[in-house]
Amino acid sequence: MSVLPEFREVMASAWSHDLTELPGLDYLSSPTGTIKEAQDLAAVTFGADATWFLVNGTTAGIQAAVLATCGPGDALILARNCHLAAFSAMALSGCHPIYVMPVQDDGLGIAHGITPDALRRAFNTALSEGRHVGAVLVVCPTYFGVTSDIAELASICHEFGAPLLVDEAHGAHFAFHASFPVPALAQGADVAIQSTHKVLSSLGQSSMLHVRGERVSHERVSRALQALQSSSPSYLLLASLDSARAHAQLPDTFREPLEAAAAARKLLRQLPGSGLLDDHIQTGADGVHGVDPLRLTLLADSLGMSGFALDDLLQSDFGVCAEMCTDKTVVLALGPGSRVTHVRQLAAALEAIQGRSKSLNQRSEPPPLAAKLPLPEMRLTPRQAFFARTERVPADEAAGRICAELLCPYPPGVPAVVPGEVLSSEVISMLQQTAAGGGKVAGGVDGSLKTFAVVFEPP
Repeated sequence: MSVLPEFREVMASAWSHDLTELPGLDYLSSPTGTIKEAQDLAAVTFGADATWFLVNGTTAGIQAAVLATCGPGDALILARNCHLAAFSAMALSGCHPIYVMPVQDDGLGIAHGITPDALRRAFNTALSEGRHVGAVLVVCPTYFGVTSDIAELASICHEFGAPLLVDEAHGAHFAFHASFPVPALAQGADVAIQSTHKVLSSLGQSSMLHVRGERVSHERVSRALQALQSSSPSYLLLASLDSARAHAQLPDTFREPLEAAAAARKLLRQLPGSGLLDDHIQTGADGVHGVDPLRLTLLADSLGMSGFALDDLLQSDFGVCAEMCTDKTVVLALGPGSRVTHVRQLAAALEAIQGRSKSLNQRSEPPPLAAKLPLPEMRLTPRQAFFARTERVPADEAAGRICAELLCPYPPGVPAVVPGEVLSSEVISMLQQTAAGGGKVAGGVDGSLKTFAVVFEPP
């Protein structure tokens, strides 16, 4: 990882810098000194009116943004592929979800962004139900580097009097080079929450929340974060956030990573049978406004294997660690510290893998996609489901019961059912087929999917 030399010195003596809220070190919950100065510098850098440092990741930022904008009974319009934090935020705030299904890539089984038309329909649904929309929450960019038309989405939100919250976890670097997509705040978003540790150089668990404009109360954000964050924050995390901001501003920070990304695309396109998401999607199509050049998504099935098998081979045999994988893709993230030598290692690994037996990767038919099933019936809000009495029942007894856990299959990374919604036999079958086909189902306690948590219903 490429970091500022000054911060490398701090980490070399981490014990002596693992401090607490001593005089002169300021207070994260109500900063007036050094923390405030660092946050103000970040706000200017990222194009915000105010910035808050987060020591519990983007999770806390998403929760705070929802708590600051949505109260009990308000509607939160959100993309169905939002992070787990969005669902816990609804349990905390007591708001009512109105879901917008992202555009589904049927060939790859992955979700892109939401369309302006779909968002407008969601607002009309809220109006027909007589609900006040507290905010809209979307993911941009996706894990695969695909961005949405944030400017148009923001325009629709503001037309209906609601702020746009953007989970920009994987886009903290967008503000630092013209080759990157335009940041959400610069396109009219009211809040952007960024995982500074993902592409920039801060420590894991450290993130930032940015607010621009007057639609979201700074005071409410501060109060929400006081409730959600530790009163004894790690000053190593705080220092790393300030260092990451300063490092990203250096003129050459992204020169070599961008050169490496360009070299990777050139090398991979020269390999017979190697595929890239960039060549599969069309910018300007529904749900696809742009692509992050630092995100490489390999199409594993073009190599005759699953993404899970390709990821295992890359890591175990060639020392190449991917960001994530699905049934048909392997996603690699470049950032400060990525060099052309690294992508040559990747290209060489893929060339070697091409010659291996496809028998390693025989599997059953790909599972049905959750996004193709109708949204389940919602009988309880996420908050009601969170506080409800629950029980765990065998899979063959779970159909028709109200689910008490969030179950998200990969592919496509869209929750099939969330707490408060009814489990159907079709959803249960799809989840089990996903797991049997080599996919993953996140969120459930029982990884075998032989049992499910449901809301207790007295006889």
